[in-house]
Amino acid sequence: MRFALPLFLVTLVACSNQQNSPELTQCAQQNFQCEQNCSLSSTEQTMTRQICSGECIERYNTCKAQVEELTKIRTAQY
Repeated sequence: MRFALPLFLVTLVACSNQQNSPELTQCAQQNFQCEQNCSLSSTEQTMTRQICSGECIERYNTCKAQVEELTKIRTAQY
């Protein structure tokens, strides 16, 4: 059950993006792995877990922003 939320988030991200690029899929996979590592390294409802999950989200958002910027550059070239 504890792996259901990260898996749901990865699926949601993949389905919500109309142009599902391989780079964005990679971001989602990295986020899923990060969330799994948080689950394995700390118990639920602890500050450590919340911080770990927050760092995963921050990394995902950074990755996503980089992919979006890359997509803009690629689109501008065509």
